[in-house]
Amino acid sequence: MKETRGSLRHLTRAKAPWYWPILRKESRWTIKPSPGPHPLRRCIPLGILVRDILGYASSMRETRRVLSEGKIEIDGKTVRDYKYPVGLMDVIHVKPTNEYFRILPHPQKFLWLHPIKES
Repeated sequence: MKETRGSLRHLTRAKAPWYWPILRKESRWTIKPSPGPHPLRRCIPLGILVRDILGYASSMRETRRVLSEGKIEIDGKTVRDYKYPVGLMDVIHVKPTNEYFRILPHPQKFLWLHPIKES
């Protein structure tokens, strides 16, 4: 009989990757990215990107509303999942402000949003 390792669907803020721009002692839990094009240790969940990095929402409830209205595109596709993993070389388009960002590596922060022109 195989021993289980516990829940794999939850992630505490203390065990989140160091480059995520979240406050470690604000609350106990954070968003764990869903399976997708980027592995856990090389991505940021879309909810954290919208709320903490871009600042388009002040709470996760507002973040989910922004995403459900289809205001954010990733690589040309509208994404409504707040757990969607966003990683290296992804292009983020914010429709209401018509801003474009590309996620690039940064020497200190690991992942960085670089503003780009529409192309």
